Amino acid sequence: MRVVKPKHIRLGIVYDAFFVALVGTILAQALVISATDDNRLREIATPQATYPTGVFHKGQDGYVTVMFDVSKRGRVQDPCIVDSSYPGIFDLYALQAVKNYRYENTTKPRTVVERVTTTVPFTLDSSPKVYVRPVYPEGALELGYEGYVVVRFGVKQNGGVRRLETAGALPADVFNDAGMDAARQFRFATERFSTSETVQHKFTFSLDSEPNNLVMPEYPDEAKEQGLQGHVIVEFNIDSDGSVDGADAIYANERVFENPAIDAVKKFTFDSNKPARNVLHKVEFILNRDYRPIFKEVPEYPREAVFQKIEGQVVVKFDVTEKGSVDNLSVLEAEPPDVFNESALAAAAKFLYLPKYVEGKPVRVKNVRNRLRFALGMPSQNRVAPQTAARVRPLNRGQRPSNRNRQAPPQRARAVNQNQQPAVEDRRPEALRRVKLKPIYELQLDGDYDDGSVIVQFDVNRSGYVVGPKILEVLDTSLPKEITERILDEVSFFWYAPFNENDRPITVEGVRHKIALRFGDE
Repeated sequence: MRVVKPKHIRLGIVYDAFFVALVGTILAQALVISATDDNRLREIATPQATYPTGVFHKGQDGYVTVMFDVSKRGRVQDPCIVDSSYPGIFDLYALQAVKNYRYENTTKPRTVVERVTTTVPFTLDSSPKVYVRPVYPEGALELGYEGYVVVRFGVKQNGGVRRLETAGALPADVFNDAGMDAARQFRFATERFSTSETVQHKFTFSLDSEPNNLVMPEYPDEAKEQGLQGHVIVEFNIDSDGSVDGADAIYANERVFENPAIDAVKKFTFDSNKPARNVLHKVEFILNRDYRPIFKEVPEYPREAVFQKIEGQVVVKFDVTEKGSVDNLSVLEAEPPDVFNESALAAAAKFLYLPKYVEGKPVRVKNVRNRLRFALGMPSQNRVAPQTAARVRPLNRGQRPSNRNRQAPPQRARAVNQNQQPAVEDRRPEALRRVKLKPIYELQLDGDYDDGSVIVQFDVNRSGYVVGPKILEVLDTSLPKEITERILDEVSFFWYAPFNENDRPITVEGVRHKIALRFGDE
């Protein structure tokens, strides 16, 4: 293996300095925006919510809206989750942050301020005032690794970084030092964070520039004759018209691949409104390789199928494209018909594969079949072997499967659950104890009743499951017992990303959740 041109290699894609500064300013303003527009309250402390470690790999921005009362002394009372961009993911973390909000209650005479709402933002972009791009490790270039590292730190009174550490990384120990070195040079506006707050930032390391037109290189005859394979990392800039400028090979394991890789990248085109500098792209030279899966989405179990205890399976058919994505999806078989089809197709559309290569060219693989099983009461709905499509743990593009991604021993999971005693008897049948449904904020029901809403309360144990659900309040309607039982059955299957404190999951007691009720005749 040979580095062609050792140099200080910056992470790509990276926009020019002006654009980065502009985006950083906008995000910084968004993060310090007032938590509530209620003029009866003046903010004293609104600490930033912690981003849950379990979803670092997705890295999406999100929000949770929380409703609460503020006491005469400015303390938050009875916080209740009323909306979420990704239900179940950020909810508990928003709730715990809001519990620590403090206000000055300016009402005269002092009264409790009821039904205050705030939207808690979640982002892994800390938006520093001074941003330093990380260096792509040369070892990662040599191996063609992609991934991420999340760092967390406090902010000094002078805007510098302190208590810097790694919060999560994939692959482990590949990009850690690069992320730490970059974050150590961050500088922040001093008014944005208190000295007690913990800030998180995610660095993504990608070797896919995602051009509008992926051009495949010509495989050199000399390399074919010698059976040579490998990859080249090309660095380039994207001009304001979307064309490629200054393409240069910064790594190649074989010199014979350099010029074909550069020639292919020069033909890439990009969006003209997204100029960028120091973009990296990995050009692979593979003679022959069969396709194989690298990521299979977990399908959502349809809610009504859970409550009716329906199990089944769906056989889907699709093509694996030259890029490794899925195309031409259809259902071949379904048992029972039309119950799991939509969920199976939605999951299969997100599958990713290493594409098939024949004589140095990626080729489309047609009519690939995959069976997705929907079974209640299985040991886990999250992970199975790669060919069992319904439950494969997600991997980032470019990640190589390893023993690190295997399912934890079931004995360990049972031991955790044995230490958690539900407040009341678990409403879920034993066979359905491991079913996970996203929390919902609106429930469609049959019946001739007025629309309204309910506030439910429950605990969430260390595994993320609801225990002891009960209805605290019914608003703007009246409900018979069969409807309240249906609501409690629904809530009992809610699953939340477990709340971690000092990197250990803890039970969150007294979680409140508002659900709007919409009725219609059968």
